[in-house]
Amino acid sequence: MLGRLAPLLRVIAIGVPLAGAIPTGINLYHSFKDGIPYTQVSHRLEQYDIWVRNMDCAIDYKDMIAAQNVKIHVGVCPANGDISIKVAMPEGKAIVEWIAFDRLKQANALLSFFATPAFAEERRPTATGTQFAQASSHVVCQGWEGSARIVRIVRDGGRCFKETISPYQGHVAARTEVPCNASCPTSKSK
Repeated sequence: MLGRLAPLLRVIAIGVPLAGAIPTGINLYHSFKDGIPYTQVSHRLEQYDIWVRNMDCAIDYKDMIAAQNVKIHVGVCPANGDISIKVAMPEGKAIVEWIAFDRLKQANALLSFFATPAFAEERRPTATGTQFAQASSHVVCQGWEGSARIVRIVRDGGRCFKETISPYQGHVAARTEVPCNASCPTSKSK
């Protein structure tokens, strides 16, 4: 009886750790293939999926200026409520992140289960706080350049800029001024 059971136990002893290593292998594959740091693979893949879902959104950004002259552009996709945040550093670098509205609803539902709601009170702005700028920017068009780059034309303060964004990396790879009638690549099918 034990002789028959030994091969089955060996298969289980070898198979269970191998099956458990599959998610690690998948993360390593995406990290290598897409140039994503290993610890950020799931977040970056989620960001990519949100970019795909929001490719057809015409987003109007509201601009804020934070500490050290950092510009923050916040916009909402009117179709589904997903929030796009672009943080532009004074030296020209920029990062772009999305917050999925569905995630916010889930987090709010979970929080309301554990805690009672709190309500904010109005307060006067402080001199060191975040300030809203008068200007805003608008995404004129956007589309895919290959399978891993997004190109969009953004109207910002009466001028237009072509931004090349890497959704896997979460940053603006290039930003150049272009005529406002410049065209974007066509969107790939979802």
